[in-house]
Amino acid sequence: MTVRVERFGDVIRLRMSSPGSRIAGMDVSAYVVRGVMIDTGFHRARRALMAAVRELGIRGAIVTHWHEDHAGNVALLAELGVPLLIRGDTLEILRRRPSIQLYRRLVWGHPPALRADLIAFDDEGLQTIHTPGHSTDHQVVFDPSTRTLFSGDLWLGVRSRILHASEDPYAIVESVRRAAALAPERMFDAHRGLVPHPVKALEARADWLRDVLAEVEQRVRDGWSDQRIVKRVLGGEERAAWASRGDYSRRNLVKAVRRHLNS
Repeated sequence: MTVRVERFGDVIRLRMSSPGSRIAGMDVSAYVVRGVMIDTGFHRARRALMAAVRELGIRGAIVTHWHEDHAGNVALLAELGVPLLIRGDTLEILRRRPSIQLYRRLVWGHPPALRADLIAFDDEGLQTIHTPGHSTDHQVVFDPSTRTLFSGDLWLGVRSRILHASEDPYAIVESVRRAAALAPERMFDAHRGLVPHPVKALEARADWLRDVLAEVEQRVRDGWSDQRIVKRVLGGEERAAWASRGDYSRRNLVKAVRRHLNS
């Protein structure tokens, strides 16, 4: 497991990867600003992350959502007495330790259930905004003093079209617009790092996804199959669909549209 430290003025990026994530071409980052850690990385990287926590003098942490690559070391931080800011629904999920698919366990590890009592953390300089869609509990962190947005898994790229089975792309569009309305001047994505021109990037993401959803809706109404829509509208499937047995795939976007039209 590796943790690369990158500095962007007042923001420190802790860029973490595992052998499995590198094979998949992925990594994930936690960020530190003024002694506050945003997200905790994945459990397999816990030793390297704890070394960084000690070295950087972390005084508290904020968690964007429950996924194991973001909240994988919450239980360890809680046991160490690090104050934590976590949404109530995120906390409930972490306490029951939900099962996750094999591919996620192989890439990131399966963190232990959260057992310790939490020390509540509240940093008046940082704001949290609920931005569901990627997960129901997802939130972003905004620093109004520097107009910096820590977007977690909200953005992930303008034309990102691969989804977990549980995601809601319609909610993502609304949440991305909510984040754009904050008018951030800097944005740090959990997987893509520093994003240039964040307002433009957020608006482009919302517009592109809105248009794709409209096109998929029309193809569904025209009677197209999921396979044909994925191929003709979404550019075909990715290898991740096979590795995850469909849990992480472009077809999930089509399935989400069908649910929306049938609701």
